Order: sequence, then C-alpha cells, then structure tokens
Amino acid sequence: MSADAPLALPPHHLLGAFPEINICAPMVRYSKLPFRALTAQYDTHITTTPMILAAEFSRSQQARDADFSTHGQERGIFTLTPDHGRGTVSAKEPPVRVRGALVCQLAASSGAPLADASELVSPFVDGVDINCGCPQPWAYSEQIGSYLLRQPETVRDMVRAIRARLGDGYCVSVKIRVDSDLRNTDTLVRNALHAGASLISVHGRTRTQSSASHPVDLDAVRFAVDAAQACGLHAARGTAPGDGWIFADGGAGGGVPTVVNGDIWTRDDARAWRARTGARGAMSARGLLANPALFSGHTKTPPEAVGAFVERAIAWGLPFSLMQYVHD
Repeated sequence: MSADAPLALPPHHLLGAFPEINICAPMVRYSKLPFRALTAQYDTHITTTPMILAAEFSRSQQARDADFSTHGQERGIFTLTPDHGRGTVSAKEPPVRVRGALVCQLAASSGAPLADASELVSPFVDGVDINCGCPQPWAYSEQIGSYLLRQPETVRDMVRAIRARLGDGYCVSVKIRVDSDLRNTDTLVRNALHAGASLISVHGRTRTQSSASHPVDLDAVRFAVDAAQACGLHAARGTAPGDGWIFADGGAGGGVPTVVNGDIWTRDDARAWRARTGARGAMSARGLLANPALFSGHTKTPPEAVGAFVERAIAWGLPFSLMQYVHD
C-alpha cells in the first residue's frame, strides 16, 4: 500500500477505531450500486447491499448477475480522527484518510448456502451480514430474516459456517430486531458473538412492529448493546485482509462494536441515538431515502448530489431512475 493511499479497514474495525461512523442500511430495491455510491459522497462510511437470498446466489450465475454489482469508485474516501473506542478523540491523534466499506447482506435458513454465497461475494466486499430481521411474512415463512430471532443456535451455526470458510479475520455481522421478550435478544446476541460475529446491528422494533406506526425503542437497543458489551469480545485489529493499520493499543482489540438502526432522519438523530444507546455506529434506511446527504448535515438533498448521481450512473453505464433513488 502506498504512503498516500487511504486505509482500507473492515467494517468492525472502522467502527472500533473511529467515532460517528454512519451506515446505509440494506434496502430491498433501493440500496443498489447507484444509491450506495451517492450516499458514500455524504459521510456515509459503510454501505450495504439489498438482502440477497444466499441459496439462489450460490447456485445461479443469473442470480449473481442480477443481485450484485459493484464499482471500484463506489466507496467514499473520508478524513477521520480515531478515538480507538475510548469515546473521546485525543488532541494527539492525527486525522487519517480512510476508504469506506461495502457489506453484502445475505439471507439463509442454514449455514451451508450462506457459506457458499459468502465465499463467492467476499472478494468484492469488505464484509457479509446475516439478515435476522426482515419482518415480511414471506421471509418468515421461508425461515429467514426475523424467523431467526428465536433461533439462536441456527444463527450460531451460520456464523460458524462463514468463519470456517473465510477465516477469523473476515467481517461477519448480524443484523437483528429486538424481541418482545428481551431475554431472547440477550440469548441471540450472545450466541452470535460467541460463535465469532464481528459486530451486531440492532433495529429497535420487534418483527411485528411497523416503522410507520411504532417509534423505535432505544431502551431495547441499549439492552442489546449492553448484552454485546458484556460478552467482551472483539477480533484483534490487524487480522483482516488488507487491515494493515496497527493501533496504539498494539492491535489487541476492545469491546465488540454495535450499530443502532431506526428512525434516524437527521445527523443530530444519529448523534443522539448513539449517545442514548452506547452504539458505535448509526444506520439509516428511510432517512437516507428521503435525503441521501443527511449524515453530512444537509436538511434536504443538495442539487449537486442529483447531478453527481446522474453523471456517475452514465459514466458507469448503469440504468437509473431519479425518482427511484433521489427524493426531494
């Protein structure tokens, strides 16, 4: 790596090293390449693909071509000041140029297809995420998504299957919703982390609560964050492919990073939600659809974002619809 090249860190190390990391949530139809590239220009440090069905992806070239695309310039480049998980930035710490990260979200009901799909996509992304939160009835009936919220042993086996295939250094995240009985959330988080999950993202609603009618439960998110921290697990820094930055702590690692998700419409929301829950990162879905530049502090989509989106889509030969990806 050249001296002026930005650091390329996996998502869990980005979250562990830097404060105020912002994430674009996986969104069916929406968090595809053009939209991810757009949000990455406005302080969205980690972006996520739409949910991909692992079994179809692993056995069908047609599914792979349809479900996943990327580009060498879709990740943003950011200047960030590390806090190494301490919560405060030291005046002695110089800013660092960092490349953003891309995560592929996969859905499965068992470990084998998940490991196959992870292996296929891993050279092109910085981590894979297991969907344990999709509340749609069809997903529940297929025993994926939110069905897994009360299947901690299955989630454990899934994490282990990916770990066995890709090694201990690769980022494996798990995205969950909270359970109406938080004891189930505690069990799920602990099983995932003890199996080797790198980070946990928590949507503060149950599988039966809609975003339109139920406010996010930040106390429940805080419970899940505390459960994760109680495990005391974190992969050592410097262990992932391309993760060449050894920190001042010698790369020993710290508490597992967590992400809060739900009802983040402004940059102030993101900051308040992190402070309220103790999460390291903030993830937005509907907020970014309404304003892809929200994490930069814009109250509405800036006009130059629309122009940049169109130019990038044309230059990359991508189909696009401004009405689909950019909202006023």
